[in-house]
Amino acid sequence: MELILLRPLWLLALLPWLWQGCRRRQPPLLAPAMQAYLLPGRRRTLPWLWLAGLPVILALSGPALRQQSQAIPTPALDIWLLDLSRSMLATDLLPDRATRVRVLLQDMLAEAHPGKEGRPIALILFAGDAYLAMPATRDHQAMALLLPDLRPAIMPKQGSAPERAVALALDQIPPGQQARLLLVTDGLSAQQAERIRALWPCQGSLFCHQQAAPRLDILLANGGKSSRLPPATSKIQSFGATLGSELPAPDVATMQQLASELGGQLQWLQAGLPRFAPLPMSQTLTAHQSRDLGPWLLLPLLPLALLARVGTLWLLLLAAGTGLFSPPPLQASPASALSTQESQAWQAFQQGHYLAAARRFQDPVWQGNAWYRAGDYARAVAAYTRANSATAHYNRGNALVQLGDLAAAEQAYLAALALEPGHQDALYNLALLRAQPPQASPAAQDPKPIDAPEQATTPDAPLPPAPPVVLLEQRLRKEAERRQLKEEVKGTWNRALKGDDTW
Repeated sequence: MELILLRPLWLLALLPWLWQGCRRRQPPLLAPAMQAYLLPGRRRTLPWLWLAGLPVILALSGPALRQQSQAIPTPALDIWLLDLSRSMLATDLLPDRATRVRVLLQDMLAEAHPGKEGRPIALILFAGDAYLAMPATRDHQAMALLLPDLRPAIMPKQGSAPERAVALALDQIPPGQQARLLLVTDGLSAQQAERIRALWPCQGSLFCHQQAAPRLDILLANGGKSSRLPPATSKIQSFGATLGSELPAPDVATMQQLASELGGQLQWLQAGLPRFAPLPMSQTLTAHQSRDLGPWLLLPLLPLALLARVGTLWLLLLAAGTGLFSPPPLQASPASALSTQESQAWQAFQQGHYLAAARRFQDPVWQGNAWYRAGDYARAVAAYTRANSATAHYNRGNALVQLGDLAAAEQAYLAALALEPGHQDALYNLALLRAQPPQASPAAQDPKPIDAPEQATTPDAPLPPAPPVVLLEQRLRKEAERRQLKEEVKGTWNRALKGDDTW
């Protein structure tokens, strides 16, 4: 704690205040004996108005107690860059590289969330282009729902552009925030490593704060030898796969040098969890909090004014009477208690304590949002049901999708569109649901005879993707179309500026 002045220029008003005080100390015109004889009933009075100017000037100068900022350690931002190019389908790591990576990332996600709040993790997917699949969040449950179904088939553009993923990851780091980029890939070429090195901050700069520079760790999902790709499916071929069937051995030396220069290390994908260096801790400084004491200096003006008006005796009697006839303390009204509860709920929601926020929210929509973030989708549906708005019905549909009740989710989206026909998100999700192939319920299937032999299931047959992954795939395709259209418009505009009439 230290005492400061918020408005110190007001202290200049002390100069005329002191000058006025000096004028009052001039010698009187009459001698004391002559004044007592001529004016016997006049007593010397105190300059109440002049004395009251001092606390006013001090209050206007803004004396305040400021609390020093404190450094609070916070976990660094962890950004995962997952390679979903077609080469991740190679089977040198059984059953394939992509499956082994998904299993390992799920184990790493479980290790990163030992308590109520884990470190913030972001997920970026890349192949021919890079896309932000999950912004930085401490709620790892949403990422845990996506990881089991992340396959190269969901990427709208095939190829290998890790430098775009690195550029997108660097844009997600707030200024001054410590961060680690975990590049999960099956290999980098020398040209790709050079492009990543050129994007990295503090490279070739003498005036750079190294403590704020991010770190790059590389997790290599490769058998270490040349391998062959399985035959490509028609879906992947339709997206323009350009890689051949023969995959070269990884350039380990280039990747080791790149990771070492960027503060990290290279590790191979093995049976256990990778043991990278511990993540750095960011030192977040709390803001300077100042408590203005100026209004409290104005309180002495009240007794000073009464003392000048009624005298000392009457002031003491008035103070005693005020203590005898003081009213009882008032109780807080229900409205004020409700606002306090809502503010506490907002604070808990912003801090990631979604269970506590859900129990305190009174608004059904925000209560449902808190239950949704907490992963309790059934309670989120119950909360959204209490509200009749397009947003409530739309959010209820999303929660029903998480529960697997797609028919009820479709009705919820229709209810949202009935109230707001132009709700784009509801239209988009409704189109996705109706594009899904109908699934027969267990009761509608033909009963299997008791003596009939069980049909052998194909272990390599892929499971149908979960609805969150379907929504992610559609969002990636939509983002790819938007970027392609933007590039076409940009190219057309550049040709127009150059005066090329061939377009």
